[in-house]
Amino acid sequence: MVAAGVGAALIAVTVAAIVISGSSASSTVAPVTSVAHASAAQTSTGHRSVHHAHRAAPVLPPIQPARPGVATVYQQGPPRPEVALTIDDGFCSTCVARLVRSLERTHAHATIFPNGRYSTAWDPVAPAIRRLVAAGQLTIGNHTFLHMSALEEPSSALETDLTRNEDWIEHTFGVSARPFFRPPYGAYNSSALAVAGQLGYTKVIMWSGTVADSNVRTVGYILGAIRHWAKPGAIILMHGNYPATSFALPRIIEILRQRGLRPVTLSELLG
Repeated sequence: MVAAGVGAALIAVTVAAIVISGSSASSTVAPVTSVAHASAAQTSTGHRSVHHAHRAAPVLPPIQPARPGVATVYQQGPPRPEVALTIDDGFCSTCVARLVRSLERTHAHATIFPNGRYSTAWDPVAPAIRRLVAAGQLTIGNHTFLHMSALEEPSSALETDLTRNEDWIEHTFGVSARPFFRPPYGAYNSSALAVAGQLGYTKVIMWSGTVADSNVRTVGYILGAIRHWAKPGAIILMHGNYPATSFALPRIIEILRQRGLRPVTLSELLG
């Protein structure tokens, strides 16, 4: 990229010819690969100045108003060679960061259900999550702000809890969690489903398999659980709470791919 304006210089790398006119530059420019995202120009003092290109803001899907409907419970998806890895909670900052980095490196798809009460773990990785969402690599669902059982709080409290978490997700990640809701502890009743549906959470997500990492587990234990539960259409429950899961994620993705199973988001699995 060539900077425009008064005093802009001609860069001789692999560029054949650049014509600079006014405040714009027109040319056919070969990519500069020696310095990523930067161009260098010789100044009048003989020093080299480096102009860094800013990363473009990710293009996120627009946030639509809530569309009330009937909440349907899903435990798995269609029996296609796809598996939805879903990650709840996230009270371990280093674990959350490692999980996000693994998704970036492997280009695998997944779904997160973060709680706003753990915002100190999620906020630092919000820019990366926005990029993953924009790339269609990540879907976000609502797991409530406080992580209370829907069987222990009245409908009005659940409504407040869901709305508060939705507000946090929209502000932090720039998207809506609708239509996906995962009840904390997998606990729900008809009243909880009615509240979820009224708020636009028409897909209530349970799971067909779990790595049982609500407690501390070893990497070996988690990989064994994946080998057991990884089947076409599976929805697998994981958590961003303890280190083993975050360390295991690259190997989990490898196992799925070796079995011919594609890691997908819930949006991809369920539509």
